[in-house]
Amino acid sequence: MRPFDLAVLPPVWILTLWSLRGLLDAPRRARVLRAMWACWAVSMTLGAPVVRRMVDAALGVASVTNLLVHLAGLAATATALEFVREITGRAHGRVSRLNLAGLAAAAAALTALFAAMPRPDGEVDLLTYAQGSFTVYLYWVVLTADIAIGVLAAARLWWVHGRHAAPGPMRTSLQLMRVSTVLASAYLAHRLWYLTVRQCGREDLAPAAVAGTSQVLLALGLVLFALSVAWPSLADHRQKRLAVRQADRIAPLWRLLQSATPGVALPLPQELRRHNPRLRLYRYVIEIRDSALTLERHLDAARQGAAEAELTAAGLGGGRLAPAVEAALLRYAAAAELAGVPAGSEGRPEVREALDLEAEIAWFEQVAAAVELPAVVAAARRLAAVSGVPGGGGGAG
Repeated sequence: MRPFDLAVLPPVWILTLWSLRGLLDAPRRARVLRAMWACWAVSMTLGAPVVRRMVDAALGVASVTNLLVHLAGLAATATALEFVREITGRAHGRVSRLNLAGLAAAAAALTALFAAMPRPDGEVDLLTYAQGSFTVYLYWVVLTADIAIGVLAAARLWWVHGRHAAPGPMRTSLQLMRVSTVLASAYLAHRLWYLTVRQCGREDLAPAAVAGTSQVLLALGLVLFALSVAWPSLADHRQKRLAVRQADRIAPLWRLLQSATPGVALPLPQELRRHNPRLRLYRYVIEIRDSALTLERHLDAARQGAAEAELTAAGLGGGRLAPAVEAALLRYAAAAELAGVPAGSEGRPEVREALDLEAEIAWFEQVAAAVELPAVVAAARRLAAVSGVPGGGGGAG
């Protein structure tokens, strides 16, 4: 296989097959985009030399695979135009009759010109074949013009409407799409330039270099377009994986506090727990916060000072001390709540500074990591012993 095929086909088909997940339940906009990508995947697969030979031999028509490749490209262009209509709100759930008519006209013109023009076998690149043949030149002009319409429509969407995208994965995706449209425009311009100067009789152009340049521009444009399409989903997947790791890290603290304040936790359907890790993380954060506020009635400045002294003597200091103190106090408060000890204070006089969500998650991760430290368990048990709390402050962690 050609380097072009090895570079382009694997990511194209990976994206195509991946996009088929949940196809029937996807919104129309997503289905149109996936159909466009499937058309390009079929077109590029048929263009591979080994596939061309097999199809030409099966159908018995010289170079007929070239026509099939280009018809699939026309279909991809038509679906690209439908996608632009969907994005801009002009589709209203209906296919454009003008778009369908343009597709039918271009397909009919290509088929008629293909039947009339001299054709090589499947081993010869049709782009560099039949120098001086006006039907070949017209064939490529029709194909290039049709694809150019799709590129221009997409470019207008990415360059004009994309300016208003908020910072984040979607803006990055649009920026990648902009670069891909530049490469696609260069690809079409290079192709049209070569066809025109060749039709005018220039003979000093190297066909292999022309075909290679065309393939490189097409490959770069398609790979960037594939990356731009996949980027929001990849970013979303990364955020979900991050949420899973963060939720798993603060889960020990959540379980400890929920054992003492079960009424704070609300039921979370298993499906949401499994498929929406961000929601699970946010619920953990909210419920840890609410549980800690409930347990605050068992804490005061004296207990906090005792915990700090105990943990400092145990060798904890610097950035490790504050989360360890918090973990020890919460272990003690959970044990006091489970033992039914009446509230003995109104809480600590110094309330921790309000944090943004990410900072709060990071803080809870540090506290959760300290919950099972031997020094923390020992400090919580000493607080419980001094206060006469049954259970030794072991908690339920």
